[in-house]
Amino acid sequence: MTERHVVFVDSTLSGLLAFETAKKLGCRATLIEPLDSSFLAISTRDRSRIDPHLLHLDEHRTVPTIAVDALLAELRDIAARHPIHALVTTSEAAILPVAEAAHALGLPTPAPQALRDAVFKDRCRHALARAGLRVPHYEVLTEAQLLAGQGRTLRAPLVVKPTRGFGKQFSAVCQTEAQWDAFVAALARERAASDPMVNQIVNHHYIVEEYVTGSLHSTEVILKNGRLQCFATTTRYRSRHNDLLEMGYSMPSGLAPRQARRLEQYVGDVCRCLGLDFGLFHVETLYAEDGPCLVEVNGRMMGGVGPQVYQALSGRDAFDLLLRTYLGEAVETDPQAMDGAATVVLIGAKNEGVVSCAFTQDRLDALLARHGISFCTLRLAPGMPLRRFDGNVSVLGHAIVHGPDPRASAVRGDAFLRDLDALLGVELAKYLETPGHIGALDPTALLATL
Repeated sequence: MTERHVVFVDSTLSGLLAFETAKKLGCRATLIEPLDSSFLAISTRDRSRIDPHLLHLDEHRTVPTIAVDALLAELRDIAARHPIHALVTTSEAAILPVAEAAHALGLPTPAPQALRDAVFKDRCRHALARAGLRVPHYEVLTEAQLLAGQGRTLRAPLVVKPTRGFGKQFSAVCQTEAQWDAFVAALARERAASDPMVNQIVNHHYIVEEYVTGSLHSTEVILKNGRLQCFATTTRYRSRHNDLLEMGYSMPSGLAPRQARRLEQYVGDVCRCLGLDFGLFHVETLYAEDGPCLVEVNGRMMGGVGPQVYQALSGRDAFDLLLRTYLGEAVETDPQAMDGAATVVLIGAKNEGVVSCAFTQDRLDALLARHGISFCTLRLAPGMPLRRFDGNVSVLGHAIVHGPDPRASAVRGDAFLRDLDALLGVELAKYLETPGHIGALDPTALLATL
């Protein structure tokens, strides 16, 4: 039997775990790592977090770019020696060129045009609105228009974000016109100071849309032959100091069965409307009083430490689901087969600061043990400067906090953050206004407190 060959293009930090999964499936594994627009490079400059995972690879190639023509040439060179059976990515930066290259090579992939229509927020909203599905009222501005104060008719409260981006970069929730003015005033400066890779990935057209009040959720989707499986749904918590920032999420969601069914139906309608019929997707929605409303469709599987919390609760490896889907195997999931609940807590400084000189790893380990936390990605040292948490790129680390239900795990996660404040000597961003006060478990009732 011919050894199956999986080629990975770029990666998230958690996506590095997929290399070991590929080896467990008996596959040859190759990584193509680009130098011009690598999500892995944006995520960390610390190669000690990357290199151990590279040991599971059979081949590791570094290339100048993954622009489609260059990527195709690289893939054809690889396939000449080892035929490729699956081409996958967990990287936001790579999803479109990977889909186009896979399509050209006849490999399983989301249809490139459908994927493009899904991940560009303006195209996505236009398609959904035309089909009669609910989306926020919106308009699109170029960066030049935005900076010049031209073309906008919607007024605060509103949300502004690039039509194609990631990690809340160059985005804002503006509850007032003064907040809008502050966002515009800072935008050119923030663009100039940003990592060139970020500016290359995040485009220069913006969607400006009405602010929709509702609880925030994400749904993990597998699509194959038009069949949709929603295998996990979370409730996501927003920072008290910046409504745009997500501070954590609980899995499972805690939605009432009727709400969960309505959300799944809406997500299915969104995917069908966009022509998505293959792949793993991470779909974010708001659940308002009158039902679900789209936030965005991510053209890749869940990121962050979502795969780790999913495996901890379900016993299933999310990367196994990804690879088996792209290798053409049948995949079945059971969203009910979860043991307990967990909240992923994002750790970020509310303002710039410095880690206390009294901080030690032993004291952090003791704090983690006291809260029953076995998974935490913090890497800190006394005196380390901390940047202000203003998006996914500035997250200090993640912790997974378990509990018997989503409410309990979320409250425990908040308690951990408050104890961590004292250890670090820095105030961290929070998702609860008052310790322990999270309201009813019904996420539509959580709005007053989250």
